[in-house]
Amino acid sequence: MKPRLHIGDKNYSSWSMRPWLTLKHAGIEFEEVRHELPEMGNGPAAFGAVSPSGLVPALELSGGVVIAESLAICEWAAELSPELWPAGGPGAETRAMARYASARMHTGFSALRRDCPMNIKRRTDALRMTEQGLKDAAEVDALWSVCLERSGGPYLFGDFTIADAMYAPVVTRFVTYAIPRSQAAEGYIQTILADAHMAEWIAGANQETRTLPRTDNA
Repeated sequence: MKPRLHIGDKNYSSWSMRPWLTLKHAGIEFEEVRHELPEMGNGPAAFGAVSPSGLVPALELSGGVVIAESLAICEWAAELSPELWPAGGPGAETRAMARYASARMHTGFSALRRDCPMNIKRRTDALRMTEQGLKDAAEVDALWSVCLERSGGPYLFGDFTIADAMYAPVVTRFVTYAIPRSQAAEGYIQTILADAHMAEWIAGANQETRTLPRTDNA
């Protein structure tokens, strides 16, 4: 069977976007199964029966194997498509930097994520952000700028890699909340928004009619 990727609402689910983009860029065919993210305090979601972590994304493979973690799904894809990590020279250093950037996003920037939950359709401003959230955003901007200067762009490490998939939801946050950014960061944002697969995800988000007050009205 084709791999089956369980994802949340495209407008809200940042962690779902990451492996979805990765699989698309890798050219790996998969079945998309969309689930509604739960309202705050409404108990476990229906996809808990699929995902051992009770969260999405979750990738179902043959033999009953389920990978229920965004970066792990991306790494699975890279086993099939090694170009998802940069091959440029010095290769080992560049791949290590890409993995660092991805891991930094995976485990960090909690204030930015808290202040600015992903909401592709919303347009507001950065006045809601805390000092720590703005500090996180500035660190993201600086990281992008260093990677782009080193690689020459247009993506963080030249061609599209898992690192770009990891930061794609952050791009939407910079747009939604009009977060201040450098010229280099703005150029990167426009590169990601122009990506055909990113455009497909955003189109899907714009077609959704469901609302989540905890992020729409916060």
